[in-house]
Amino acid sequence: MGHVIAVVNNKGGVGKTTIAFNLAHALGTRGQTVLLADLDNQCNLTSNFFPMPPESTLYEILDGDGIPPNKCIYPTPYDKVWVLPNTEDTGPLEPVLLERPDKGYPLLADRLRPHVVERFDVTFLDCPPNLGLFSLQAMAAADFVLCPVAGGSRYATAGLDKTIRTIQFVQAEINPNLRFLRLALNQVDKRESVDKAFLAGIYEDYAGLVFDTIIPRCTAVKRSEATRESVLRGSPGSTAAASFRKLSLELTGILKG
Repeated sequence: MGHVIAVVNNKGGVGKTTIAFNLAHALGTRGQTVLLADLDNQCNLTSNFFPMPPESTLYEILDGDGIPPNKCIYPTPYDKVWVLPNTEDTGPLEPVLLERPDKGYPLLADRLRPHVVERFDVTFLDCPPNLGLFSLQAMAAADFVLCPVAGGSRYATAGLDKTIRTIQFVQAEINPNLRFLRLALNQVDKRESVDKAFLAGIYEDYAGLVFDTIIPRCTAVKRSEATRESVLRGSPGSTAAASFRKLSLELTGILKG
């Protein structure tokens, strides 16, 4: 049985898509089968693989009675990595789904999870930068929540407590099997005073809940985002690529434990 990981943070710009994408590639290079599922109707993850969304996407899984997930999952140029794309049309589904008696919370748990845990070793659910329906659906279907947090600003941890309270709500009301995995520290420059203070605060406030591996702030990541490829492929010798490889090893160890 595979693991399903929701990548969640209420704050935008923290690197949810970057971390999911690069971790998927790193895990794939180590022989694990990985699915990247784009739950954000801004479709940033999808755009790494498709200039335009294909015919069948997350929308078709969620709309009406849904269609089988295997019809919406596609191979990528990265060995052992697959993608479930999204479309902007998914956004208007939210108020429709919220009219359901179950508010649409269990749809991914019912329609997607049974398929992916049998087919993939790890599935990343890349969530939108909010705690709305699609993030709640992801957590309802997930085993774990991975929460990226970006340095570089005194506002870096803004909204983090709200994200953690939402995880606790899901655990209590929707998915009692959900577990908080770790905070993933991203875009950090240990030489800068603001990031030194950021790290000190994170380690004090969230002791035991943080990955040891830190993803540095560097041009290799920005360059890979611009070319829509993983940093492991675009800049394989970079510090960031080495950090993602190390983070994938740390993640695998935690999942096995």
